[in-house]
Amino acid sequence: MILALLVLSQAPLPTVGDTIWIERSIDVPAGSEVRAAPWDPDGDFGLLGAPVVRREGTRVTVAYPAVAWSAGSHAVMVPGPIVIRGDGVTDSLPAEPRTVQVASVLPPDQPPDKVVVQPQVGIVAQRVTSPLPVTIALLLAGALLSPLVWWWRRRGPPMANPRPVATGLEVPFTEWAEAGESRAVAAAAARALRLTIAARVRGMPPGVVTSRLIRVIAEQRPAWPSEEIASVLQGLDAVQYAKPNGAEVARLAEQAGKIGQRIEGAG
Repeated sequence: MILALLVLSQAPLPTVGDTIWIERSIDVPAGSEVRAAPWDPDGDFGLLGAPVVRREGTRVTVAYPAVAWSAGSHAVMVPGPIVIRGDGVTDSLPAEPRTVQVASVLPPDQPPDKVVVQPQVGIVAQRVTSPLPVTIALLLAGALLSPLVWWWRRRGPPMANPRPVATGLEVPFTEWAEAGESRAVAAAAARALRLTIAARVRGMPPGVVTSRLIRVIAEQRPAWPSEEIASVLQGLDAVQYAKPNGAEVARLAEQAGKIGQRIEGAG
């Protein structure tokens, strides 16, 4: 009785042509990534598609869809998964031997040459399809989209993209520097030059860092004196974090104004 129950509880063997999933499961550290290694079995055992990787916590399973084209026992070497750890170290696990039992689709009590060949299946009648559902769907879609298209077409002309413009207010840099307001002179001169640049460089806000500003100028405005602009802006930025020198700040502010005038003249 127990033997009969064990026989009934066993799953039936796969037959020739069935999809057989060959799986390998491993435990991996947290933060690791697992990839399936390529596999090209030979003989009457082959793959049907790409492997599937499933993860449940730290347990990762790599499943290969395979097929056997002959009955019997098939010994295969399943490749080990590739584990990429969080620190970038890659481990390749060794291959694992597996034995797969495949049953035959032919009757077990008859030799293959004695099996009667099944008759040819007749022609399957093609189902008649109608374009009516597609036509109705297109008409409904057109009716729903027509108001949206009408509203879109009646819009006014697109608004011009506002661009920052440099202010024309003259700042008395020399008087400010002589009065000891060197940091204010540096901030005003740097802002005036940045506004002049932003008005002529596409997509560049005035408050961008100097290094990125110089890279964009070199790409979009190669004729501009990018090295001179970088030197002046870096000098003016340094005044905010160092002991200011009134004469040097006034010189940088005057140089920034001249560069702005050259940029405005170049267009």
